[in-house]
Amino acid sequence: MQLREELVFHVTEGIGHVLFNRPHKLHAFTRNMYERLLKICQEIHETERPQALVLMGATDVAFSAGTDIAEFAALDTVEDVLALEDLSDSVLDALERLPIPTIAAIAGVCSGGGLSLAAACDIRVAAPNARFSLPYGRTMANCMSAGNFERLHALIGAAELRRLLFEGQPIDAARALAIGLVDEVVNDLGALEGKAGYIARLSMSQAPLTLRATKDVLLSLRPKADRAKVRKWQERCYASADFREAIDAFLNKRAPMLHGR
Repeated sequence: MQLREELVFHVTEGIGHVLFNRPHKLHAFTRNMYERLLKICQEIHETERPQALVLMGATDVAFSAGTDIAEFAALDTVEDVLALEDLSDSVLDALERLPIPTIAAIAGVCSGGGLSLAAACDIRVAAPNARFSLPYGRTMANCMSAGNFERLHALIGAAELRRLLFEGQPIDAARALAIGLVDEVVNDLGALEGKAGYIARLSMSQAPLTLRATKDVLLSLRPKADRAKVRKWQERCYASADFREAIDAFLNKRAPMLHGR
């Protein structure tokens, strides 16, 4: 099957499959992809079908590199940038709150917003070539949303989250498994989709109300960030000269000159 859409959704034997399909951009997300995924999540919320959902890159080059930086470059105001961030947050919240089990099958690059997508899933399975990073301070000079801080902190704790953000460098699949960022690493790339499907089928055999109760209660146990404080930091970062400099440097393939203003 030739995949032409940037985000492809199909259902096979009760399992939904979301494929990110921009390999030339490491499956980085456009606004249209966020809107498409949000619509898929809304439809699942309404129908509770399919019975499980697997998300993965259409090729093994990447799971996703997050939001395409070119999307930010096209925006003129802080309000426009925050609106794009809010759209991304709406997608992640809808994904996290789906009434069905969700599995991220991760190969290759999983960075920035791509890692946030994976963190919003219930289970994460990685191929040996998976690489995980939060390079915000290196590539965009911005600040994660409150929801992303909450999810990642719940998975790996403050120490490991701080290290990922402060260093901005990728970690391999073995390290991600050791710190709890992923739940399993398969032996080879060929086994990744099969393992995700196996987990989906196992979860589908459980009582639906038990699954929903588990997801809902675990979410209620998670500590919450000070959202007003995080929003102020987002506004300050997106209004900064560093943010525009980081975008220009990334698009022109040069090192950014960042000065904290």
